[in-house]
Amino acid sequence: MIRILLVDDHALFRAGIRRILEEQPDFALVAEAASGLDALTLAKEMKPDVVVMDIGMKSLNGVEATSRIIAREPSTAVLILSMHSDERYVSGAVKAGARGFLLKDSIEQGLIEAVREVHAGRAFFSPAVAKILSDRNSHHAIKPPADDSYDTLTDRERHVYQLLGEGNSSKEIAGQLGISVHTVETHRTRIMDKMGLHGIAELVLSAVRRGMVI
Repeated sequence: MIRILLVDDHALFRAGIRRILEEQPDFALVAEAASGLDALTLAKEMKPDVVVMDIGMKSLNGVEATSRIIAREPSTAVLILSMHSDERYVSGAVKAGARGFLLKDSIEQGLIEAVREVHAGRAFFSPAVAKILSDRNSHHAIKPPADDSYDTLTDRERHVYQLLGEGNSSKEIAGQLGISVHTVETHRTRIMDKMGLHGIAELVLSAVRRGMVI
């Protein structure tokens, strides 16, 4: 049996995915999560073979959740679902360790194959996504990618970065994360210093451009 954790913050969409997965006799849907944070907890408890993960979730997006799950459970395969084939989403997911990237408009035709492929240790990408990766690799072969200051952020700083990008105040973030307002502001200062940002407006814009806020 292929044990699957399904993560999506839209209940109706999740129900549709569930229906497709449950039609397969060798698939076992062991848990569902409506947020990236819940996905971390359930992945640790259930140790699924495959995580089917929506990319666009508030508080902790699918890319960051993928990165943390893979760091803790390298054998777990993550299949990203997204409405977008933009390079920023695709490259972020691949960099985080996702083994597959399926566009939501291809789910009816491609989900079953995608789950089987990533479980078998192979990569799976929707055709439009595969083209993006091919074009990116060709470009990088000519011009190596520049270092990304985002990579210097800690997991907590990335989490705060997304929450700030979503428009949360320091007080709201402190409440969500169970830390002090002072600690949130310290994280904000470090994020801005590391990434060369000047002001909260610039921080929010950079988060949007990176696909942190969808």
